[in-house]
Amino acid sequence: MNRRSAVILLLLVSITPVWTVAQEDEGPPPVVASHLSDDFLRLRCFGMADAFAFIGEEGTLLVDTGFGVTAPAVLDELAALEAPPIRVIVNTHGDRDHIGGNEVFSGDAVVIATPDVRESMRRYHNLPPLEAPGQPTVTLGGESTIYFEGETIRLMPIPGGHTPGDLVVHFTEKNVAFIGDLVLTGTFPNADPEKGGDARRLVEVLGALRTELPADTMIVPSHGGEITMTELDAYIEMIEETTTAVAAEIDAGLSLTEIVEANPLAPWAEWEHPETGLTFERWVTEIHSSLTGTSTHSICAPVTQALESDGRDAAIALYRQLAAGESDLWRFDRQELNTLGYQLLARERFADAIAILTLNTEIFPDHFDPWDSLGEAYMRAGMTEPAVANYRHSLELNPDNTNAVTMLARINGE
Repeated sequence: MNRRSAVILLLLVSITPVWTVAQEDEGPPPVVASHLSDDFLRLRCFGMADAFAFIGEEGTLLVDTGFGVTAPAVLDELAALEAPPIRVIVNTHGDRDHIGGNEVFSGDAVVIATPDVRESMRRYHNLPPLEAPGQPTVTLGGESTIYFEGETIRLMPIPGGHTPGDLVVHFTEKNVAFIGDLVLTGTFPNADPEKGGDARRLVEVLGALRTELPADTMIVPSHGGEITMTELDAYIEMIEETTTAVAAEIDAGLSLTEIVEANPLAPWAEWEHPETGLTFERWVTEIHSSLTGTSTHSICAPVTQALESDGRDAAIALYRQLAAGESDLWRFDRQELNTLGYQLLARERFADAIAILTLNTEIFPDHFDPWDSLGEAYMRAGMTEPAVANYRHSLELNPDNTNAVTMLARINGE
């Protein structure tokens, strides 16, 4: 799967935003640029993930970089404005819709993030670390201040609400704060315990922002529109109330399945957005995991351990064994193996990648994207005939798969 040479940074991080997969399956819409204010350009990637540009006289600063596959369109938008070169990149966290363009944009730029973001870009479960362009060159252990084009910018690491690498970027003179995914405007949060988030910690984090930022700050999440401090208060209240509602069900002895069926969050129906994956069930599950310390984990954790110690056949056998016997403990969706396949491709372990991605086509034969990804693995391994066959099968399953069309044309020299 996916366009351009997103092999390195498109899937360097196993975390995928809940709304991302469906959007990518349909093909990326163009980047849409709009002015957040006179000073900031919003660059909406795939119609839902925002990067932001502060364009000065001598240089441009980016807050997040969108997806790898949208990076060329972002560059086109900046060129149309005759923006000066990108000098600084700040990543609010390590989700791939926030760091995907790092490789393309970094060049001579300084890339700033928390240590967790750098480590998440270098490491993938039990595979050897990977050094790649676009990884942060400056990491922050605590709050720091940078000065850029006459602006004083506070960089505030506030970990644990969404990921362990969350960072808030506050332009103090402009009084604009970019907060990544700590708020998802108008929807339930994504405080995902599987990647180090926590619903209770999210309340603490947002409360800290409430204290640290001036009351008239323009608060800018990366998904949806900007919010006021009053709207932030309402968001915090929603998290507190929904968490309390789920806690009451846990105290009453209900299992997670029973709580989901009872749906104690029905009074907060205006916050549910099933089209993005931000459903009652997901938020109930995240709250439950936060309160009980239970969650599923990526199947790629034990699979990569087996791969490194005993080889690909043992890794595949372990996957099948766990899928048959302990499925409630692990995440087995097709994105898990797809991510592992790309991680192996990034390390030029072509035979291992082909084996893992072939397994994905066997487990999910009716989905086009595993076949598309397998086609790319064969192509990168220099095996044109099976690459063509897999791309063609992907197109049979989804005639709108523009990536397969593009790659077949490239293979044919068109």
